[in-house]
Amino acid sequence: MNTNVSVVVPALNEKANLKRLIPKLYDEDISSIFIIDDGSKDGTRDLINDFPDVHFLFRRGKLGLISAELDGMRLSDSEYVVIMDADLSHRPEDINGMIEQAKRTKSDLVIGSRYIDRGITNDEFIRQILSKGANKLFHISFNVDIKDCTSGFRIYSRAACEFLVTQVDLENSYVGQVDILKRLNENNFKITEYPVNFVKRTEGKSKLEMKEIVNFFLFVLYNKRMLNYIFVSLLTIFIILIISYVTLTLI
Repeated sequence: MNTNVSVVVPALNEKANLKRLIPKLYDEDISSIFIIDDGSKDGTRDLINDFPDVHFLFRRGKLGLISAELDGMRLSDSEYVVIMDADLSHRPEDINGMIEQAKRTKSDLVIGSRYIDRGITNDEFIRQILSKGANKLFHISFNVDIKDCTSGFRIYSRAACEFLVTQVDLENSYVGQVDILKRLNENNFKITEYPVNFVKRTEGKSKLEMKEIVNFFLFVLYNKRMLNYIFVSLLTIFIILIISYVTLTLI
């Protein structure tokens, strides 16, 4: 077992998925598993008895995705910290390849990417459009050559973790994933991507809401980048029109 790798899994009402995910994580070369739960009502707490060697942190209500990730980073002391979703959309079998890349390239952040060569996404068509549009917007606006900036499947070095836990004003939602990427890039941390197969969830309900998508575009706007690019502005308008048309059931 690798004592230098821990896994942090933010969770909200994911008991059924966690019961399937945790045994899969046991098969990988990792030392510690941290489940950061945001007040689940589905009996997630009962999993303590099923998995006594897993570290559970039960927080008082829905405190936010990025807040959960940062709490996991604080609890762990490993050289590398894996962040992944509880819904099995991120495959545990990709972890070791991502760790090897982090070590080989001395990366501070390795992103599990759907949109580079050999990467695969099984999202619905409309979500692919929204995701690829958001990634294109981020790339042009912030000049960061990353194809999947919104991916939540990530491996951070200890140095990156220590930097991020000091960032008290990070966006505390899905927008926080791109906020983190922006800050690490601006502070010269090395970022690379690793191809993964993104699996569509089969249990539970997605936590992605319309407001999260809108907040992404507001984040770009408030960072005073959008107006510098005519193409970015037009792309943003186009994507917002799509969002307005698509119902939440499709998202």
